[in-house]
Amino acid sequence: MPITVPMIEEKEFKTKVRGYDPVEVDEFLDEICDEMIVMQEEIARLQAQLAQTKRDLAYVQPAPQRPAPAPAPVMTQDVSESAQKLMANAQRLYDETIAQAKEEAAAIVAKAKDSVSTELLDKKDALQKQVDDMQMNAKTYRDRIIGLMDELRSMLNAAELD
Repeated sequence: MPITVPMIEEKEFKTKVRGYDPVEVDEFLDEICDEMIVMQEEIARLQAQLAQTKRDLAYVQPAPQRPAPAPAPVMTQDVSESAQKLMANAQRLYDETIAQAKEEAAAIVAKAKDSVSTELLDKKDALQKQVDDMQMNAKTYRDRIIGLMDELRSMLNAAELD
């Protein structure tokens, strides 16, 4: 019996004293269901694509013909029309394939740009934190130096008065 997503979602397990964590098991089963749904959709898409390709090939490939008697002059016109139809169908398949490839390429480029943008934003945030830390340290050192200079001035003034 094939396992289906509803079967996984509805499955209940008995609990034992030292058994698995039910929440963890449920989360894992949910991930399996999600993956199964994605795979089933991909299978359906590929089956539809295969069926379309088979239909296209059936249209492109002429049916086997019995040997014909000597061709009549009109036959060359039929062959010419068949060749034109074949060329038109081949061009259509070519155009569809190129369009699909361009769509996939655009999706890949968009995904890559998004990934790079996220990575660059993370690096920018890390660098901004470093700059903020350095500015805070510089302020702390400046305040400390000013305090030390004030102490030295006081000591010098006190030494001059003595």
